[in-house]
Amino acid sequence: MVLRGVNRRYQHLKRYRQIAETLLRHGFGFLLQQLDLLHLLPWRRRFFKLEQVDDSALGRRLRLVLEELGPTFVKLGQMLSTRGDMISHDVLVELQKLQDEVPGVEFAVIKEQVEQELGRTLDEVFDSFEEYPMAAASIGQVHRAVINGEAVVVKVRRPGIQRTIETDLEILQGFARLVQERYSIEVFDPVELIDEFARELRRELDYTIEARNASRFRDNLLYDEHIHVPRVYWPYTTPRVLTMELVIGTKVNQVDVLQAKGIDVGAIAKWGAQSFMEQVMVHGYFHGDPHPGNILIEEDGTIAFIDFGIMGRLDKTTMGELADLFISITRQDIPSIIESLRAIAVFSSRVNLMELERDLDDVLFRYYGKALVDLSMSAVVEDLLSVTRKHGIGLPSDFALLVKSLILIEGVGRSLDDTFNIFEIAEPFARDLLRERYQPHRIAKKALESGWSYSQMLMQLPSKLDTTLDLVNQDRLQVIFRHKGLEELMVRLDIASNRLSFALIVAALVIGSSFMVQSNKGPALFGLPALGVAGFLVAAFFGIWLIISIVRSGRI
Repeated sequence: MVLRGVNRRYQHLKRYRQIAETLLRHGFGFLLQQLDLLHLLPWRRRFFKLEQVDDSALGRRLRLVLEELGPTFVKLGQMLSTRGDMISHDVLVELQKLQDEVPGVEFAVIKEQVEQELGRTLDEVFDSFEEYPMAAASIGQVHRAVINGEAVVVKVRRPGIQRTIETDLEILQGFARLVQERYSIEVFDPVELIDEFARELRRELDYTIEARNASRFRDNLLYDEHIHVPRVYWPYTTPRVLTMELVIGTKVNQVDVLQAKGIDVGAIAKWGAQSFMEQVMVHGYFHGDPHPGNILIEEDGTIAFIDFGIMGRLDKTTMGELADLFISITRQDIPSIIESLRAIAVFSSRVNLMELERDLDDVLFRYYGKALVDLSMSAVVEDLLSVTRKHGIGLPSDFALLVKSLILIEGVGRSLDDTFNIFEIAEPFARDLLRERYQPHRIAKKALESGWSYSQMLMQLPSKLDTTLDLVNQDRLQVIFRHKGLEELMVRLDIASNRLSFALIVAALVIGSSFMVQSNKGPALFGLPALGVAGFLVAAFFGIWLIISIVRSGRI
């Protein structure tokens, strides 16, 4: 157990150093300096002032860092690419280029993994199983196979990938806590963000969760004749192996190929957008990554969705607020837009409502008088997200994922049909949802539920007051006041006190060594007392080290 713990700490330290050197190599050394993590660098790299490089290539450098650090960081970048409320547009564009394609694992390893999971040999389960993967990513790879005469795809998790990811997640959570301690961030909580990312990534490692996603998605769209969702083969699915129906089709962005087959690409754009709006506005459960690689068009023009690792969820309340927000934007009703945002998003303490109204008015003025057909979802969303970033308004993760998915759907639709407009398709769904929301029986039901909740609260009030008064009488009631924004000041004071202590130790060494030299006693070195000379050398070394650290910090 002790050896395992030591080995784990060694692995973490080794990975920490790899991360630190990668950040330094791509121009993020200043970040290590601000977080006081320079001790992770090799000795030869610690004595140089680390400058922040030009921010014009920030997004590209960040993408290169994440790709170099491997699957966990690539997944983190892909998650951050949905957070337009936190990250500037130019960085988002680069993060959306992140590639999750790696060489496949050799077949012998995959074969052993599948047989271990299913408890039988490949020959006993499959009629055939192709050795060469159809696709390979950082977490798993996909092989074609045949079961009882039916063509399937088998997704197999890479052996050992979970250990690698768990190590990286622990390190990321450590970084997040450090950032939270050093900086006061109102727009989002770094620890909460990484914890949420860790939960989602661990869910992605469990293929039974993806299988349930696919089954629920298939059930929701079962009666849509234009949509095909592959079925899951549950007897051959485990946390590390997922077996699904094989879908054969053309990628939705291969327009020339689709037109050559006689497929009406304009109808495909319309059906796909209508299906997505149904997912969002009717079911509150939508495909979270509808990029062209995950949408195939079958020979008869049916739209097939694949890859259900990332799914978005909206509760009924959020769906209603989303419909309100959509209608408010189309009407250019700024007070209603702010009211809907307050219901959906998290407003920081620095939000100035008058300035927010003014900025929203500036954005909407650009689209004044334009018909829905002339509006671009991506342009409107990008402008609105720039306002939310400026004012410290944070969006829930599922809402941020929805924004990204809507932009992807619009991009796919416009690649198929120049006249495609997602606003026109979304408007009737939003109006239907609002009509349903404000039906008399629904309002009455909500009023009854609220009345019941308030009555329960009033019934509990006397006992809660009695408990509070008892605590006061027993001097056990404590009121704690917390002041935000002092974390960085405390860190700086801690650094200053450490340097002062260090300087006092150096001064003491110099004074003590001077007395030793003047005493002229003990072993001699160069004609002077050896102990005194050693004290001077140690004091000189530590003094130079202290000076370098001060110069490097830029605070002389």
